[in-house]
Order: sequence, then structure tokens, then C-alpha cells
Amino acid sequence: MPLRRVAQIAVILGLLAMGVWFVRAKKWETFRKPDGVVAKPAPALKPRSAAEIIPQLKDPPKRSGITIKDMLAGKVPHLNQLEVEAFLKNQGRTTMNLLAASRLLNDLAFVREAAKADPENPAVQLELALRGQSPEEKAAALTAFRSAAPGNSLGDYLAAHQAFAAGDIGAAGAALAQSLDNPLYADYTQKIIVGTEQAYLDAGYDPAPAAAAAMFSFTLDHVQPVMEVSNNLKQLQEEFIRSADFDAAEPTVIIGLTLGQRIQDQGTYLIDQVVGVSIEKKFLQQLDPLTLAGPGGQTAGERLEALDAKLLEIKTLSPAFTEKFAAADEATQSQYVERMKSEGELAAMRWLVNGK
Repeated sequence: MPLRRVAQIAVILGLLAMGVWFVRAKKWETFRKPDGVVAKPAPALKPRSAAEIIPQLKDPPKRSGITIKDMLAGKVPHLNQLEVEAFLKNQGRTTMNLLAASRLLNDLAFVREAAKADPENPAVQLELALRGQSPEEKAAALTAFRSAAPGNSLGDYLAAHQAFAAGDIGAAGAALAQSLDNPLYADYTQKIIVGTEQAYLDAGYDPAPAAAAAMFSFTLDHVQPVMEVSNNLKQLQEEFIRSADFDAAEPTVIIGLTLGQRIQDQGTYLIDQVVGVSIEKKFLQQLDPLTLAGPGGQTAGERLEALDAKLLEIKTLSPAFTEKFAAADEATQSQYVERMKSEGELAAMRWLVNGK
């Protein structure tokens, strides 16, 4: 029997013997209507409907004075309902435009509309699997996502996360074993951000601020569940090591290292690098430094040194980047945004700070 399949079977058996728990927190917002009597409008004023206003937003006034520097300081502009509806009217209610609208307004109705029109699109089902209103909606969407993108290991990791939450340790183990055979790790973030950027352009923002606002306003909702899955794996590894069951511990290490490396290799943003390094390091640290465990035949010790060097580079680049970016002209800032899209955030920061 091949070694990988032996490892997959071992991890399933190991997971069946273990239990996990975690607490989820939800943020609720309370909106209060102001007390008191509202003054009646003057009879001569006729209320304007959204249908009357939206056409006027086809050629909106330029949004001047909004810079990428402001957004780096946390001042990311938000689009309102009318601006988003105008964007959909102008650009069409395509699948990705609807997903962008949903993100901009935090409204799942747009995702459900996209799912009804384009049910086999994996990006649509992933949005519902991550942001669905109920566990049932998320579970159904995840099943559809894995069917639409069977080679995407993100579906396997999210399936393991849902299984852990439901206490189905066997299903979690099967999903994690399956992830070893699916090298792709795709979250479709960039495709949704393209639509989001167009929405800002339609609302009158200049190209560079529109691109920056689209990226800075986007949240990576898949990061937290993937981190929780890696924590569950780490608990299993530690338990097996404490009981000197090293054969059972090995598959958990393989899955953890693979997960950490995939996020770093295929993630676009700096948070992908930091999260991927964090996951990979916590599995490497349990290995003998001479164990072959890294890309290109690196030992565990060599790989840890490389990851520490990457974290040091990020720590060093960050303050230098802020200073360089603040002093850069608009053309350079635009080039940075384009490089971040095509090469990733870390590579774009290297280019800006080091000129390469």
C-alpha cells in the first residue's frame, strides 16, 4: 500500500479517537430609531425615489482628495446602497458583480441571487459557505463548492472545520486526508475584487484609490476557519507525541506542513504569508532539525531558518514601506497597486522599498 494512503488512513483513525471544541462569537449591531417627533417636509418638496437618483450616478462627480495614504491609515471609504445599485445597473448583474455588491453592502441577498443564476460557480458557493446565515446554509453551500471545485483543497479544509464543529471527527479526518491529493488552494478573492474596484470607479473614485479601496475593504473570511483546523491538527500531533505514537503523529505533520506551504505559495496578501508561516512553523518545531521537511529537500532546521528570515523581512519592510509609500508620487503608488495584484503584496513591498 502506498505510503501516502497509509498516512491518510492513519490520520482518519487518529482523528476518530480525538475530540475538539471551540467557541464561536458573533457580533450583533443594535440600531435605535431616534425618539421625538419628526418634522413634516414642506409640501412643495417631492421625495425622490432610488429609480430617479440611480441614473444620475452614471456620471458621478469625481471623488477628489481621497488618497491611498489615507486608506493605509484606516480611512477606507464605503459605498452606499444607491452607488452599489448604480454600479450593477451600469455594469450588469453578473456573478462577480453581485458578489462584489454583497461584500460592499454586507448583504447576502446578492449572493443568493448569484447562486440562483449561476449555482455551479465555485466562488458563489464559497461565499455562502463562509458567510451563510445558518449552519444549514453553510453546509449545503460547502457541499456544492466541493462539487464545483473538487481539486480545491480549501473545500477540504473548510469541510474539516465544519465537521469538527459538528463533532464528526471521522468526517474531519476524511476531508483532511483528501486535501493531500488536491494541490490547488484558491479563494477567488481577486475575481471579486475586480468587481469591487469597478464599483468604486463607477462612484467617481480615481483608479489608484479605487483599486486600493477595493482591496483594503475586503475581508479574508476563510483565514479563521483554516487557522482553527491547523490548531486542531496541532493538538492531535501533541497528543500522539505525548503517547509516543509517532506513526500516528506523522500524518498530522504532513497535512499541517502542506497547509502552511500552500497558503504561502498561493496567497496574495501579507496576511497569507504570516498565517502560512505560523502554521508551518508550529508543525516543524516538533521535528528533528535534520528531518527532510521543506521544499527543495530542506531539512526542518533549514526550513525554520528560512521562515524566520521571511518574518524578519516582513517586520523590517513594513515600517520602511509606510515611509516610502507616503513619499511616493501617484504614478508610483499606482504601480505598487498593480504589482500587488499580479505578484502579491510581499513582492510589491520589496519592489517599492528595495527597488526590485
